[in-house]
Amino acid sequence: MALRTVTVLAYLASATGFAPTPAAARSAAASTRAAAAPRCDASVKDAVFNRRAVLAGVAGAVVGVGSQPVTAGYVTNLGIVTTEPKDADIDDELLKTEGVQKSLKNLAGYKTAAASLKGQFESNTDMQLIPSIRKDFDFGKLREDLNVASTVFDDTTQGTMDRISRSILYDLTELENASRFKKGETATRTPKKVANVGKWFGKLEVDLTSFLAYFPN
Repeated sequence: MALRTVTVLAYLASATGFAPTPAAARSAAASTRAAAAPRCDASVKDAVFNRRAVLAGVAGAVVGVGSQPVTAGYVTNLGIVTTEPKDADIDDELLKTEGVQKSLKNLAGYKTAAASLKGQFESNTDMQLIPSIRKDFDFGKLREDLNVASTVFDDTTQGTMDRISRSILYDLTELENASRFKKGETATRTPKKVANVGKWFGKLEVDLTSFLAYFPN
């Protein structure tokens, strides 16, 4: 009987991978499985919740991509409200003040200077641009004029003006970067560099025009 039992167990082990496990080993395996089993403790629940929250946010962003404006401005899925020029609430008394009028005049001058410099560049794409950029566009003064002019609007519109202002300052920074010749480099721009400079001239013109569109002519 003992021989038969050993023979059957050997057959089962070779055929199905079955092998008898001592009681101590079974107990240890059970403990290992118990330790490895997932537990619904607070940390796991928090992780699951956070993951679901992130996925829900991503889904909301994807769904919101095709959304259309529904108010005077429009609210994106990120909560950014953009006010159109025709809907801007402007303080007429503040608009007439000397400081605001001076800033608006300066901003119109920046737009004219940008168009003039762009024309010079198109005539000579290898010209040194940075001296003219720094002469015609004092970064600190430009930022101050943008801030002063924006004070005539209500809080919601000021949010829109702030974003346009940041774009203008960014355009100017990138225009200077694109215009720079590297040290020791031949002062000749490749077609790719010419196109990049032209792109930032175009962006600067568009954003200055967009900013000034919020003010009465």
